Amino acid sequence: MLDLQKVKSIYFIGIGGSSMNSLAQIMKNHGFIVGGSDMQKSHASELLEKKGIHVFIGHHEENIKNFNPDIVVMTDAVLPENPELLYAKKNKIPVYRRAELLGTILEGYKMTIGVAGTHGKTTTSSMITSIFLSANKNPSAVIGGQMNRTGTSFIEGSRDICIFESCEFKCSFYNFFPVISVLLNIAKDHMEFFKTEENLLDCFEKYLHNTKTGGTVVYNAEDENSLKIISGYPGKKISFGMNRGDFTLENAVLTGGFPEFDIMRNEKLFCHVKLLVPGRHNVKNALAAAAAAYIAGISAEDIGKGLSEYKGAKRRFEYHCAVNGAVVADDYAHHPDAYKVTFNTARDLGFKRIIAIHQPHTYSRTKMMMKEFTDVLKTVDKVLIPPIYPARETNDEYNIYAEDVVKRLPNAEYMHDFNEVADRVKELARPGDLFITLGCGDIYKAAELIAEKYGDDSLTIKKTEERKK
Repeated sequence: MLDLQKVKSIYFIGIGGSSMNSLAQIMKNHGFIVGGSDMQKSHASELLEKKGIHVFIGHHEENIKNFNPDIVVMTDAVLPENPELLYAKKNKIPVYRRAELLGTILEGYKMTIGVAGTHGKTTTSSMITSIFLSANKNPSAVIGGQMNRTGTSFIEGSRDICIFESCEFKCSFYNFFPVISVLLNIAKDHMEFFKTEENLLDCFEKYLHNTKTGGTVVYNAEDENSLKIISGYPGKKISFGMNRGDFTLENAVLTGGFPEFDIMRNEKLFCHVKLLVPGRHNVKNALAAAAAAYIAGISAEDIGKGLSEYKGAKRRFEYHCAVNGAVVADDYAHHPDAYKVTFNTARDLGFKRIIAIHQPHTYSRTKMMMKEFTDVLKTVDKVLIPPIYPARETNDEYNIYAEDVVKRLPNAEYMHDFNEVADRVKELARPGDLFITLGCGDIYKAAELIAEKYGDDSLTIKKTEERKK
């Protein structure tokens, strides 16, 4: 565990990342001198600057040299040849992974709830946080996205409880030892790291054994891969699922795409939930959240209340504006399975046409999952595709381009930049359409640009107000 006793200043490489910027703010709040770098300006970097945290744009040796930190914290997306990382190692400045710092912070809490899985981590962890807020438990939380209820991606509450996302990338969750481990699902992702499904499953199985003695694993009874690894887990466990598990549902109704249902515990009514967020997938997320909160000692009444007061998370089917009577929304989805869920949600909401604005994320993912992505993108009416978002990669090894994706889709058009995307949306948009930007890169900027150039928020306001009633 990282020893912070003699540390006064911390430098974050990749400070704009969803979890990294939360950790930077937390450490600033605790009296540390904090700075860092990121590849480009963002909402996160602007927020950090407002809070007195200096953010260097671009990764350069002189940045870290001038800051002169006691330790460096890096995101797992940082490449070995990063000049700031090389400088730190050359000058013997201790370097830690993001997860090592988060793991150190988590050890200060009496109870921790870690939410792991390929899909749904942000939504489920923020649902659990909403439950604890509604129960007036003053929780702490570190979430991988901004919670609409609080307007933040973290909360510093009491030292009794902390809810957090437990990420599998590069097995970073080995640094966490939760009292309650939530396992949502396991699908093929980050395969440029895991290489094989066996490695992926092995990583998750080892993580489950990090659950503290006397703790509980909450697992998905309807996920095949989760069932493969849970059978060998020796500790306490509890399950959830639509039709199978300790926590299930009955009397589910979908009204305008928004679910309302009864949560059952061991086939007896536990609580009633009316979600303010659309999508059938959120029912399963709610079941997982309910099971975890129950294990943590929250009453059924407060669980039902907290789920019904959950307001969603930023970049999770987030409405931006209307254009010519069409709705423009944004979603963080960056895996074919998540695309299917997003498109099904759009259909449940009653849209006449679905136009996906797909930003391929990383060259490796685009090449490895070409068929899976194109298969699901063929199911919508039209696809607009800007250049691949490289993130941590270069194209030397993969030799893949967004145009290669376009060639495999009969309904796709290549867009040179976000301005071209915005102008094309204006040309195509008509009442009843949904244009949805998809990806975990900077594609949200396209949705913002569409809103800025052509947007009208009247439909968004109407939908929100109708649901509140």
